Amino acid sequence: MTMINWQVIDKFILIILDGDQGRWAFLADQLRALGVPDDKIVRIETPSGESSACHRTQAHINAVEMAQTQGWHNAFIIEDDFCFNECESNYENINRFLNALSKIKWSVALFAANYYKVTPVKTVDYLVRVNVAGSACAYVVNKDYYTSLLTNYRCGLQALLQGKSEQEYALDVNWHTSMHRDLWLGIFPTSGSPFTDKSMSEKSDCRSQFNKPLHEIISPAKLSPSPSGPIKVDFYFQWPPGWTNFESVIDAMRSNPAFDCRIVVVPYLNFNATDLKGDIQRGILKERSLDYIGFEDYSLESRQPDVVFLQNPYDEARPEAFRSEYLYQRGVKIAYIPYALDTGIGEETMVYQYNLLCQNLATWIFSRSERHRKEFASQCHAGNKHVYVTGHPKFDYYDRRYGFDEENKTKGKVKTFLWTPHFILPGNRKMYSTFNIYHAAIIKLIERDDVHVIIRPHPLLKQWLNVASQKTQDNYKKLVDISKTRSNVSWDFSHDYKSSFSQSDALIADMGSFLLEYLPSKKPILYLTHKTCYGLNKTADFIYDSYDVARNEKDIARFVENIVNDRDPMRLKREEVLQAELQIDDVTVGEKITNIIYQSLRG
Repeated sequence: MTMINWQVIDKFILIILDGDQGRWAFLADQLRALGVPDDKIVRIETPSGESSACHRTQAHINAVEMAQTQGWHNAFIIEDDFCFNECESNYENINRFLNALSKIKWSVALFAANYYKVTPVKTVDYLVRVNVAGSACAYVVNKDYYTSLLTNYRCGLQALLQGKSEQEYALDVNWHTSMHRDLWLGIFPTSGSPFTDKSMSEKSDCRSQFNKPLHEIISPAKLSPSPSGPIKVDFYFQWPPGWTNFESVIDAMRSNPAFDCRIVVVPYLNFNATDLKGDIQRGILKERSLDYIGFEDYSLESRQPDVVFLQNPYDEARPEAFRSEYLYQRGVKIAYIPYALDTGIGEETMVYQYNLLCQNLATWIFSRSERHRKEFASQCHAGNKHVYVTGHPKFDYYDRRYGFDEENKTKGKVKTFLWTPHFILPGNRKMYSTFNIYHAAIIKLIERDDVHVIIRPHPLLKQWLNVASQKTQDNYKKLVDISKTRSNVSWDFSHDYKSSFSQSDALIADMGSFLLEYLPSKKPILYLTHKTCYGLNKTADFIYDSYDVARNEKDIARFVENIVNDRDPMRLKREEVLQAELQIDDVTVGEKITNIIYQSLRG
């Protein structure tokens, strides 16, 4: 038998799930037979948890934390159902792989995995760069990568504990973000696989997943757009209310001969979605006489764009060929304008707004303020070197879009309040919505004869109503019923909110984009919150001092009386933060973004 030179490996950490002594003995004996000294082998026993995905992630966190605490130069982490292939060619291949690792820099080295996409190394046939892979059964972590990997694992665990999908946040799915960013190497062919002997494991035979031929897993070839001529930019239009995110950028690029722009209609396939072809988006573009191509007729390979603008970071809500990973693997540069003017502090929200695959793979992210850019530095695994402070395109054409008149146009008339409740999550989870908390106060407001109320719920409030609590469904029905009996209340479910912004005299809102998007109107804003709700993040915590804030029903009543009587005590404070936080000036954000991309690619 060929002797394996394990000198480059500092320690082997065996993860023993559920305290299975049989597995421990089998794996330890196997390592000894391969020449691993006893003093290099350590074990971690992890008690069973409620969720197998959480259980597994926590076990790997424990292993990396042990390596970091002990100061080991690297650690070979092995799950207890792993078995090395017993053949001379495998032993020889392991030696070649270990020899290569001793001479180059790397973050993680996979000795076995379910490879989905890899990039071969041209000079050798036993080493690949791993682009996408699953199954964290046998891998080595370098010392200088412990902190980064722990950050990734803890983020995934937090999402799992909050009930997020294992298909998105399981250990060996969530780590794809790190694979894309850092140098993950893999041995080829893999050096082993989980047990296939059902007497030792409940896993089905998975050898085929670990022994795919190279031609099946090679990453797709990079596209080759021309380095000269117009810059091809495609805008994936998915979310109707977010048209204003793209509008001024498209205008700026279409008026610049250095750009060749195309709008592509892509459906928004979120939970309970009904518009599966993007018909609403098509209608918006037809109203504006704008040319577009539907997703069903679009070919990335034929078009070969330099840049694609994504409208939201939710890859699972669009067809596979329009996702961040698909674009990145083919060398397309991703530009991202945050779809929301995020304000909330919830852990889940921070991941969605700053640290999904889209934000990590983007070449450019365009932020609304320096505060916003700084938040990417602490929340996004990729940092904020790719984040540019431009302001947000939503604020281009603002006065023209919403038709605001002179300052005193509302004085003395019946006041119109725009109420924008956030959606409700199922169960007793902490959230941003005060819908059930202040429902009675809103009913009282509607019952007044000296006001008008526009109700514009978050689009997901109605869409997810059937999975909300009975209390939420009952309160929603009460609102619908009273609306039928009152002439001073209207509902707005339109794809944009131009009419609601224009007609209203004041905003009453839960946490959300409207807290910032309404600000340039200079109209009064009441932020609804409660001790049981999530608060504001660092990019928006100025709201506490500069806006009216309601923490109880009395605060709501006080705000209403002020507006009805033409009082706006917080106006000066709102105007003080307007420019500092929203970066509104004479040059449109669309022009700024256009210039940044031009300078990056042709400057």
